[in-house]
Amino acid sequence: MKPFCHSETIGRYYSLFYKIYNPYQSDAMKINLVFFNRRGFRFGCNNLFAVLSCLILFCTSCKKDLPAKDASTPKKSELAALSIYKPNEFGNMDYNDSTSTWSYKRSRQSTHFIVFWDKKYQHYDPGSQSIPSAYRVNIDDLLAKAESFYEHNVTELKFAEVGTGKSNLDKYKLMIFLYYQDEWLATGSGYDDIIGALWVSPNTCQPVGSTIAHEIGHSFQYQVFCDIKNGAGFRYGFGGNGGNGFWEQTAQWQSFQSYPKEAFTSYYFGEYVKNYHRHIIHELPRYANYFIHYYWTYKHGIDMIGKLWRGARQPEDPVQAYMRLNGITTEQFNDEIYDAASRLTTFDMDALRQNGKDYIGKHTYNMNQLSDGSFQVAYDHCPGTTGYNVIPLNVPAGGTEISAAFTGLPNAAGYNQVDAGRAGWRYGYVALLENGTRVYSNMSKGTAGTALFTVPAGCSKLWFVVTGAPTIYSPNPWDDNESDDEQWPYKVKFNRTNVLGYINPGENATPRDTSFTYNVSFPLDMTAYSGKSVSIDLTKLATAFVLQPPRITQLMGSSIKFYAVESNGSLNATTTANGYGHWFNAQGNVTSWGTNARLFSEYDASSFVFSIGQYPGHSVVGDKYTIRQALVYEYEPTKKVQATFILNVKIE
Repeated sequence: MKPFCHSETIGRYYSLFYKIYNPYQSDAMKINLVFFNRRGFRFGCNNLFAVLSCLILFCTSCKKDLPAKDASTPKKSELAALSIYKPNEFGNMDYNDSTSTWSYKRSRQSTHFIVFWDKKYQHYDPGSQSIPSAYRVNIDDLLAKAESFYEHNVTELKFAEVGTGKSNLDKYKLMIFLYYQDEWLATGSGYDDIIGALWVSPNTCQPVGSTIAHEIGHSFQYQVFCDIKNGAGFRYGFGGNGGNGFWEQTAQWQSFQSYPKEAFTSYYFGEYVKNYHRHIIHELPRYANYFIHYYWTYKHGIDMIGKLWRGARQPEDPVQAYMRLNGITTEQFNDEIYDAASRLTTFDMDALRQNGKDYIGKHTYNMNQLSDGSFQVAYDHCPGTTGYNVIPLNVPAGGTEISAAFTGLPNAAGYNQVDAGRAGWRYGYVALLENGTRVYSNMSKGTAGTALFTVPAGCSKLWFVVTGAPTIYSPNPWDDNESDDEQWPYKVKFNRTNVLGYINPGENATPRDTSFTYNVSFPLDMTAYSGKSVSIDLTKLATAFVLQPPRITQLMGSSIKFYAVESNGSLNATTTANGYGHWFNAQGNVTSWGTNARLFSEYDASSFVFSIGQYPGHSVVGDKYTIRQALVYEYEPTKKVQATFILNVKIE
């Protein structure tokens, strides 16, 4: 029985909350689906599915860059080299009969794939101009890209060992089933523990992109157990409840081998930097937790993830399998997690460094200042086991020795309770120099201590990094219950620096108006809503409003209001993009998504970052725009101050 999938339209930003169930048990699930599209509207729906003896595997967003490779047209001898499997559920179906649900008369093959298309296409090729555009699919393009995804998964990632008689891929072609329908369908899994397959709707292939790469990734995950059995391939849940988010984490990473920029440009990057404090195998951000894959392959080679899938044995979770396969202890693993966290602070790995350079500083954080001047991590950002915090700091002059007095607080009031005897942390500093060089401090460990660091000359950004590192590792079960997640709270007091933006205002300080001007440029994009982000000068804003940064965030929507500033200087409170965001026309006035839209700007009140992007194809190289937005703070009844953000944008 094949699994089934429900997702939403290509090009939209969306979030899926679902569960993968044990293929050997029967259960039911409720899917809560919420997504945002670039038009700025929010949608939601709930569906109840009965899940019987199958994996529930879901898809992710697609499109943008072309893959690095395209397969060459196969020879006829190659097309016939592999057989076409007939699943048990097909019964007596005759592939040679044009009236069959799936027929060779409505199919096309490449070296390693066969595509069958729906009878509703009748005698037409799905790419024919006679087919309505909503259902039109370029089958040659689908097969060519599928072959490139095959190449990644077999030759580079090593999810299967072919050519030695050890894989069913030496016998059968992977199968793609194209349905003639409007409802989004993108599911990858397989049939009968024999061969991988995927089931898709036309809108997932217009054009073929990372959605199909993701689902073919699932097909290769499925293939691992087909080829090896013996508990390989993570065909089980963690914690005994059937849930396994590692399928989605890995399929994301697999797809990004063909579309590397999407590790940062997809919706899920934003989910990652909001949830990176959680366990690396946590169920909630399962589509977003793909960065640990980059670290493991950075450390052990690009085929490490394939080795992990093939080498895992039930009931291990990925961390347990990773430690066993690499012969390391929990202590060593915790050291690695700190190394990963410190590198991910600036995406300092070859596979991420270039594409991630504009996303440095996006990690969210939440620290509460205590009466003694120290900071305690808030519940909603408290690191779990393997989770981490990235805390930006004010940058002192080069040569300054700074310190952080760290105290672990296991089982502190207001946090999830744990076995305090297992408590542990890792912590230290990361500095980014003006020339792009990274400088890492020594790693500190334990339940309490003082971390020292001499700020290097030319330092432009500085962070304090903390990881949850219990002495005994415990898997994170998928139970949709955050209250039993392991948490490792702490407090830290800084000397000669402070959390970024924190100020020491005088007793008589009064809020005042201020303005910020940023010059932004990015390349013209004809297909995607690409752009850049701007991190505001937080110290300047805090000083103007006489508020510490968390208080600014807390007051958003109440005494602090967000506006667009029209070209005539008037304030417009109506948002037309996502969250605190607006679309602007060429004159810098607010408009809606559509014909007149040129740019959008969306403000993240938690990270103090503006995300600025373009409507694809609505500008030309050399276009210049000025857009304005503002925060208005009513600090006393009828007394207001305004922070105006002027964004000068050039299309290159």
